Parts: sequence; structure tokens; C-alpha cells
Amino acid sequence: MIRAVIDTNVLVSGLLSPSGNEALLLLAVHQGLVRPCLSEEIIEEYAGVLRRRKFRFPRQQVEALVATLRSRGELFQPKASVAISPNRQIPNFSIVPPQRKPNFS
Repeated sequence: MIRAVIDTNVLVSGLLSPSGNEALLLLAVHQGLVRPCLSEEIIEEYAGVLRRRKFRFPRQQVEALVATLRSRGELFQPKASVAISPNRQIPNFSIVPPQRKPNFS
């Protein structure tokens, strides 16, 4: 089984284009081939974005998808807090403190 963090845009695209690659990923989650790696913050982001009026997704469809992700996914508790960039022109840019130094030898 593949474990993956699924970007919110992939969920949106999967619902907007049922015959696209992103929809195949959602199908793989439903079939248990892909296990989403989640945190409560990620689930809240998914639900908030999918409920945006501009997408016009039916509320029941959003709730069903979030419930599926929750039931098929693996919940993680982040170990480090993330500082959001003060640059408002890059809304999704985060500064993540390194957990350890990379070893390039």
C-alpha cells in the first residue's frame, strides 16, 4: 500500500474532473490502494477548501469524501510547529524548521 500526503488541489481536481488522474487517486483511496497521511489541520483544510462557494460541491459529497479520507487514512500528530511566512503575496508558503541536518556523504 502507498502512503501519501494528498494536496488539497488534488482533491479539488479529482472532484471537478471525474475522468482525470486526480479522480483515479481518489478511487485508489476508496479501494484501499493508497492510504492518506493526515493531521487534524490537513483535514480541516480539506473541508474548508472543498466547502468554498466557488466550487459548488454538494455538502454531502464533501462530507462523504472527508469521512472516507478520515476512515482510510492514517492520522499523524505533527512534532514541530510551522511558522507561516509573513509574505502575504505567497499565501501557501510555509517555513518549516529542519528536524535534522541532511547527510550528503
